[in-house]
Amino acid sequence: MNAPHSHNTATVAGLRMIEQLRQVHEPLRADIEVLENALQQLSDETADLTRIPEMIDNLTIADFVWQLRVNCDFYCNTLTLHHTIEDQRMFPVMTRNFPELAPAVERLQAEHKLVGEIVSEAKRASLALSTESSTVNRAHAAISELADHMQSHLDFEEATLFPYFRRMDRDWHYG
Repeated sequence: MNAPHSHNTATVAGLRMIEQLRQVHEPLRADIEVLENALQQLSDETADLTRIPEMIDNLTIADFVWQLRVNCDFYCNTLTLHHTIEDQRMFPVMTRNFPELAPAVERLQAEHKLVGEIVSEAKRASLALSTESSTVNRAHAAISELADHMQSHLDFEEATLFPYFRRMDRDWHYG
């Protein structure tokens, strides 16, 4: 899909929407990387396991495996909510204002559906996580698959929507 004609200036509302979406996307990018790396460390028999706790920023509520279960589940729930908001609220506003976005929005919604299936497996795998290597390997594989899909999905979404956000006089939250 071709981006709209570039504009030298962006609207205040457009810049605000770009910043809001970046504020959601950046932690999603960072957290999936931390989860993937922590599970890689846990699955690597030669790893220095003393480094793992610092990877999740000194969380001390319970043991490391419990923290990973909770954080993976929280990440998956947050991602599901984020995609639901986009599908039900943001995308309809964007396609109403910019009908030419329809093919890109269809792609994004299809990706949300695929990511939703991957998220379901990641949740199941992370909630079953224990110190047994088979559960670690399953969770690591699921989170790695999710990480692979999320990076390209977020990049495409931002590249597609940000040029349109820049042109909007009104925040999509308000229709």
